[in-house]
Amino acid sequence: MEQEEFSADPRQLRAEAEKEPRRRSLEDYRETIRVLKEEKGFSFREIAGWFQQRGVSIDHNAAWRAYSKTTPNSPGGRVTEQNERNEHRTPREGAMPWLEESQPLHLQRLSR
Repeated sequence: MEQEEFSADPRQLRAEAEKEPRRRSLEDYRETIRVLKEEKGFSFREIAGWFQQRGVSIDHNAAWRAYSKTTPNSPGGRVTEQNERNEHRTPREGAMPWLEESQPLHLQRLSR
């Protein structure tokens, strides 16, 4: 196999790289995302739109990922009072009929 030959000096490229400005990541905006989500009640799509109006190009998935990293209780995100209430709420009767059956769903189909 032929070895590639590079014409640029590695030390020069490193010096140029060190001069490049630091690029911002969404981690810089995590607290802002948290405020919009928890305190203002924005959806992740609304948060993405809010940032886009201010020149920060993100989508709702990126907003969710940044938000979920702010939590000590990952992976689903910060546990808020609303999440806590929803977690302990009893499901409506008949809301999940597949859980009421004693057999797994794939075996129910076979036995019918």
